[in-house]
Amino acid sequence: MKEIKYLLGQRIKELRNKKKYSQQQLAELINIDQRNLSNIECGNTFPAKSLFSIAEALNISLPELFDFDYIPKNVDEMKSYISKNIDNLEDNDIKTMYRIIKSML
Repeated sequence: MKEIKYLLGQRIKELRNKKKYSQQQLAELINIDQRNLSNIECGNTFPAKSLFSIAEALNISLPELFDFDYIPKNVDEMKSYISKNIDNLEDNDIKTMYRIIKSML
């Protein structure tokens, strides 16, 4: 259950960011406290009572909240994804990625 809570939290965060909602904005839309939404996104709590409200606020179906297929299964998939998509990035984004990778080495 811990992994599902974490994956669901990350999925909600990803979808919230796509909609360009802050945590506060989404929390207000679904009538919960911003701290509660933060705990959901961190995988600390499962949003059983809020699932339908979250899906509705993000304008997606409930099953889409549990679509974890987009998550790469292994490092080779991640490397392949990065390689295939690097040319689609803007120059500023490539510079940012470069700085991030360089800082990690």
